Amino acid sequence: MPSYYAENLSAERLELCSELAPPSVKSYLAAEIERVCRRVDSSERVLELGCGYGRVLRELMHTGASEVGIDTSLQCLSMAQAYLDGEDHASLILMDAVRLGFPSGVFDVVCCIQNGISAFRVDQRELLSEAVRVSKPGGRVVFSSYAVEFWKDRYYCFWRYG
Repeated sequence: MPSYYAENLSAERLELCSELAPPSVKSYLAAEIERVCRRVDSSERVLELGCGYGRVLRELMHTGASEVGIDTSLQCLSMAQAYLDGEDHASLILMDAVRLGFPSGVFDVVCCIQNGISAFRVDQRELLSEAVRVSKPGGRVVFSSYAVEFWKDRYYCFWRYG
């Protein structure tokens, strides 16, 4: 199945959208990442679905947790490897979020933030089911999507820079 991000929104263009975003967009995205980071303990194992070029993973690294980032775009993962250079507790894997190659119950936290639930363009029930499957009993699955008020600003960033 072709990947929207691999074919239409390269890692470089995605990074440019984030770098050139207006302050309101940067603030919203930073707050969303911070909200997840505050809920991650250093002893935990975290899976990020759709890690892209590593922007969220890099912030999660400050928690001291062990991270795994997956993405369907080899280009994004290559860029993430360079972006996260020198960080030794993150693994990057080419994998589809609706067909996770992990055993059940291995992650303390599975996150898919910054609109992956819509942007992945997959069956959302399958996506949620796989996230729950690989999370430990009592673990946390964190998904987010943009607030209605945010869409206009975010669309502008992607239209202009993406």
